[in-house]
Amino acid sequence: MFTGSHGRYQWLVDQRPGIGRLIERCPEALLGRSLVIACFDSGPLQPNAEELAAGWCFENELTYTSRLDSLGPLPYDNYDEWYVFTSPTRLTSCDVFINFGGFTLRNPEEPAVELHPTWDHVGARRLADEQQHLQERFWNQLESFGAESYIGDGDNFIFATANTDVFTRVAEAFRSA
Repeated sequence: MFTGSHGRYQWLVDQRPGIGRLIERCPEALLGRSLVIACFDSGPLQPNAEELAAGWCFENELTYTSRLDSLGPLPYDNYDEWYVFTSPTRLTSCDVFINFGGFTLRNPEEPAVELHPTWDHVGARRLADEQQHLQERFWNQLESFGAESYIGDGDNFIFATANTDVFTRVAEAFRSA
């Protein structure tokens, strides 16, 4: 597990799938909040009849939940991306990052340093530059949304939050997993 901070957000990256663990071990990160589901299994999530009856809606390729009082019916899969808000929020657009292979919040220079001398360092440099550009776009978007937290689960599990107490509990839960 890797951790860090950016502006008002603290983040962690784990290479193991994590949304299920987050729901199980740290439900307080989601309960009482509203989600914007930007990606479900690599694409938009169309709410089913039960979710629509519970107040969820689908606009501009984004699914908006009502206030989460229970996490039981919360759908998740691989390559999911969620934005967590303390009150219902509508977004005009949203770039999805979790579908970019290997997306992470780690310093993109770190993996390049770890390469074996016989590996393609030019290609690694190009990938690090692309990752840096994606991270800049990601942070700009997250900060402009003002979301309390971001949850992404793809090649890496990513959790970023402005809530220090929630971050501490999530980090402890993932360290002990």
